[in-house]
Amino acid sequence: MAERPPPRIRIQGLANLLRWYERNLCETELIDRRGHRVKFAPERFPYLIKLRNREGGKLSNPKWHVERIRAGELTDRDFGGFEAERAETLSWLPPMILRHTLIARNSHRVIPGDELYVKEFDKLGSRHKVLICIRVSTNLLVPVTSFLRSSVRFGPEEILWPEK
Repeated sequence: MAERPPPRIRIQGLANLLRWYERNLCETELIDRRGHRVKFAPERFPYLIKLRNREGGKLSNPKWHVERIRAGELTDRDFGGFEAERAETLSWLPPMILRHTLIARNSHRVIPGDELYVKEFDKLGSRHKVLICIRVSTNLLVPVTSFLRSSVRFGPEEILWPEK
């Protein structure tokens, strides 16, 4: 049975959203059902909300941008926007890790990462949230990006959890 998603985040301003991200994700220990830890890094923040440069392109040097946002030197006006839905659903990431529907190998050719967490939520529209992670060590994964999908399909050889 699908779980109801947590309330969406309704925070104004990149600095406030970054503070929420660091406090609620980076400073939180999240361990999946396999006993593997998922550790959020501050420099992944721009990718998780799909923050764009002024021209609308992908940011280079995300760590530098995060440091400037944190210091108050860069604000929303210095960027080309971000995906509101990705930002608003950052609160969905902990239940995805703690109570995932499945874990699969990443087969995306464009998005780097080793494994992805999928969580089916009880809602209309995009029911599945996907979190792509890079495996750093045997029991540690670092998130790369996350997005919503209306459906997901994997072959049995791609599914890592639940084990057969």
